[in-house]
Amino acid sequence: MYKLIIVILFLFPVLLKAQEKLNQDSADSITYQCYLSGDWEHLIKTGKQALAQNIDFKRLRQRMGFAYFNKADYFASQKQYEKALEFDTFDPDTREYLYYCGLNTGNITYARVHAKKLSTEAKNRLNISVFDPLASIDLEYNYKSNNSDTRSNPSYFRAGIYTQAGYKLSIYQSTSNYKQTVDTIRIKQPDYFALVNWSVTTHTSLSIAYHHLNTSLDGYKYPGNLVFSSLSTHINRFVFGVNGSFFRYDIGDFKQIGFLAGVTLPGKSNFYFNTYLSRMLEKGNNRLIFSQNAGAHVLKSLWVEGTVTVGNIQNYNDHNALYIYNSIDPTLFRTGLSLYLNLNKNFTLYCNYLYDTKQVEQTTNQYIQQSFLGGLLWKH
Repeated sequence: MYKLIIVILFLFPVLLKAQEKLNQDSADSITYQCYLSGDWEHLIKTGKQALAQNIDFKRLRQRMGFAYFNKADYFASQKQYEKALEFDTFDPDTREYLYYCGLNTGNITYARVHAKKLSTEAKNRLNISVFDPLASIDLEYNYKSNNSDTRSNPSYFRAGIYTQAGYKLSIYQSTSNYKQTVDTIRIKQPDYFALVNWSVTTHTSLSIAYHHLNTSLDGYKYPGNLVFSSLSTHINRFVFGVNGSFFRYDIGDFKQIGFLAGVTLPGKSNFYFNTYLSRMLEKGNNRLIFSQNAGAHVLKSLWVEGTVTVGNIQNYNDHNALYIYNSIDPTLFRTGLSLYLNLNKNFTLYCNYLYDTKQVEQTTNQYIQQSFLGGLLWKH
């Protein structure tokens, strides 16, 4: 009797494994029933089991993509739909959900590449056009407060317009003005910025920007011009980029080389990390600047992002050269927090707080500056 029990115990795992063995028909049937009943967890589990047994087909990938989409894991959904696209590059459902994945992961260029290949009917239904001169407008006002007796509290205003010039081409333009008094010198700096972005491939984009500064010190003009370019690629949850810029200003020429690496973690919070490493190249003074930001989707309509920057950021540019930090006093350390609140599908309200350690020009004296920014983004 005991021998029979031993045989049964030995064969039980084998029999259980045999019962779990899938073929394409059973995998298709089970995942379809899960799709109809909305059992996303069981669908994903069965899909992974089928893939582990080398069972792979378009409908399986589409259903897994749809399950992840309904769980708000848009990067995982994107991965599955991209696999489905390998089976059928003309499938309209796959293309449409890849478009949605791009929107929900904040990768508009990716979404637009897939939007181009949708049917005319789908484009009309989704209100997608090849050209949109006012795709979005953003406004922001920044007030800075410091504890220096010789520096006034600066103010900064900026307005920008985003234009979709094609499915793979976009243009962003911005104008701004900065004001401050240093000792008795009145500083004004109106700027103009333009950036062109081109989607080289589905995952890779090239950006070229021009930034003009018209700095005025008590009425005397000191113009500056910056040219910037970057190449970046998104590989699902990962982003990598390289950029370079040349800034010609009255006080000298400045070159900047930068590298970016980032990742978004799985889960509904979409917790992400981005690391920036930049090298400033100027005559007799090469500097390394390190910047780290991290953010998460903490509520349904609220994003939070924190940032830390270490290094002398005098004449440093970030956000694709949208901002140039060329104030008289260099910033040596910066940390801050940003909040983004989606009011509805058209409006986003955002605010930012920055804490800077600054150094008085050509001295070792330091002071603290705090920055408060509020902005509004409208999207068509």
